[in-house]
Amino acid sequence: MIQILIGGDVCPMGSVERFFIEGDALAIFHDLLDEISNADLSVVNIECPLVSKKTPINKAGGAVLGASVGCIRGFAAAKWSLMNLANNHSFDQGANGLSETIQAIRQEGMGVVGAGSDIHEANTPFVCQIDGQRVVIYSMAEREFSIASERSAGANPLDLINFTEVIRLFKKDGVFVVLLHGGIDFPYPSPEMVRRCRFMVNMGADAVICSHPHRPLPWEIYRGRPIVYGMGNLVFEELRNPLRNPPPGWHDGYLVKLSIAEGIVDFLPIPYFQCRPVLGAVRMDDVSKQQFITDMLKRSKKLEDSAFLDLEWISRCEECHSQYISYLFGYNKWVRKMIQLLRYTPYSDEDVLRSLLLSQCETHIEVLNTIFRKVRNRCSN
Repeated sequence: MIQILIGGDVCPMGSVERFFIEGDALAIFHDLLDEISNADLSVVNIECPLVSKKTPINKAGGAVLGASVGCIRGFAAAKWSLMNLANNHSFDQGANGLSETIQAIRQEGMGVVGAGSDIHEANTPFVCQIDGQRVVIYSMAEREFSIASERSAGANPLDLINFTEVIRLFKKDGVFVVLLHGGIDFPYPSPEMVRRCRFMVNMGADAVICSHPHRPLPWEIYRGRPIVYGMGNLVFEELRNPLRNPPPGWHDGYLVKLSIAEGIVDFLPIPYFQCRPVLGAVRMDDVSKQQFITDMLKRSKKLEDSAFLDLEWISRCEECHSQYISYLFGYNKWVRKMIQLLRYTPYSDEDVLRSLLLSQCETHIEVLNTIFRKVRNRCSN
């Protein structure tokens, strides 16, 4: 039997950074260490470049992260074997920062997946042999400001055409696990995320494991294969205003343990608290674990009801209405507040229709992305 352990987002910044630099794995992962070290393959998402000098990029929609390159000692001491870099922060310190992160990982004898010096390297899966069984880990991230191209370093983008080609070339008779970084902080996956993940299983993936939402999301067993829609943070302090309460679910999460034998893939969640009440990640007590599993199973059952998911998603999007409209049309925070409080609409129906045309048509999206990337590159130079 092969055992693969997968962990969610780790950002070694804030108070926990010194434990990573000191290589104090026990102070970081506590009673989860045995699970990490005993797995045949342990995979974790580094949600933060590890650098000796910060060179932050220009971006929108989130913080620019970066921690000391010495933090790699904490991951190595915990005996993580594969570091996933397909996420929206891996390029936060530019090409040099990504290159230094990859070099530090490899110097400690660990593998890298999901990012590279160009799209070809980033799109290459991690392949190994475990007890004579071929294991393939393929990682992708939604497109933000971290994505690789033909001529630039970065993370591997979520591209179902690339995925289909890679699984055709690498699956063969082996185990093929997909890691996907995407989604938003919401108790359920979006209908489109469910559709994508199920498609990957239909194409031959043995498991699809998602990260990025900073809260745990439910899972499902689809055609005998596990799909996990969000593990939550593994080690990630709330780095914004310390006086403000963190978002719901920030301190909860679960490791994904896959046991594979004779073509059967069993899934076991291992729930924990992170950065509460102590720094790092600690297993939930029995009562909290039972409550957590019960809640997740209830939510998992809801995934079978597509109408429910559609309504929940529409409701969530309504909550984001003023924020997204303001970003799209370039409104400042005062206009955004007017839209929220007064139901004020400074845009016309024609404005919305034009925007919908540009945002829903594949060719128009491609044109917009090309134009905006060119402007961004010019501003960065």
